[in-house]
Formats: sequence, C-alpha cells, structure tokens
Amino acid sequence: MEVALVRVTADGQTQRVKLSKDRTVIGRQEDCQIRIPIAGVSRQHCEIVVRDGSITIKDLGSSNGTYLNQEKITSHPAAAGDLLSVGGQVFLIQVNGEPEEIEAEFLYEDGLPEPSSNAPTTVSQPKPSQGAVKAKASGGSADESSLMDFDFLDDDEEQPPL
Repeated sequence: MEVALVRVTADGQTQRVKLSKDRTVIGRQEDCQIRIPIAGVSRQHCEIVVRDGSITIKDLGSSNGTYLNQEKITSHPAAAGDLLSVGGQVFLIQVNGEPEEIEAEFLYEDGLPEPSSNAPTTVSQPKPSQGAVKAKASGGSADESSLMDFDFLDDDEEQPPL
C-alpha cells in the first residue's frame, strides 16, 4: 500500500510526499519526518502509522490539535480522500494514487476545522515559495523519501524556539 500526503493550498497549489515508513511524525522539530516550521505546529504534533493495510492518525498532545475531516481527533483511522489539518495546513491522504483528481482550493477549504471546533481563530497561511519543499538531510539515512521540510520563507509569524 502506497500512502502519500498532498499538501493543498488556498491558491490551488499542491505538494506531495510519499510516506515510506510505518510511522511518520509531523511537527516543527528538526527530527520529524515531515517538518512544518510554523508557530501553529507543535514540536511533535501528530503521527501517521501505516500498518497491515490500515492508516491511523494520532495526535501527540499538540497545542492546537489534529483534525481529520474537520473533526478534532486523538487517534483515528484514516482512508484515501480524508483531509488532515495540522496547524492550519491541509493535507489530502492519497492511497495507491487515489484520489487521483485533486482540486486543491476546494479541498483546502473543506479540510480546515470549523471555527466552533476549538481551532485557533487566526491561522496564517504561508505563501508557497520557489523550492518550498525540500528533502531533509538525515545524517546518512538510506531512505529519505518521506523526510520533508515544508519551508515557508514568507511566514510573517514569529517562530517559537525549537
């Protein structure tokens, strides 16, 4: 089973990262497999576990919560087409290339938590920049396919220390 996250933005852009390991941690910290260095993302925000043909998303005690299809979760199964929201960033879960068609603007809106769901009321959406996604150096790891930095160079928010 090939699982990927596709980041969708309000302006219709997408960025895809294949998850090649059983466990992928998303967070602000340098050692996270998917690093999102913005204030709304906790150091270790959530994890995605792919095992025995199933996908589970688990919040790791994040400050702003992890949302699956606009619902705040602690641990929940996920499937192709589900929308994961982490710190105001929206990701489409793609399994074996499905869903194939991605309408990023609409998915972005559909993936953000409802204001009444205890989500942060103000979420800064970083503007994508040239080379916004780059592979992380991992100190000699042979498989870097799921190590990504979402580097938001135009982020106006003050960044908390790591």
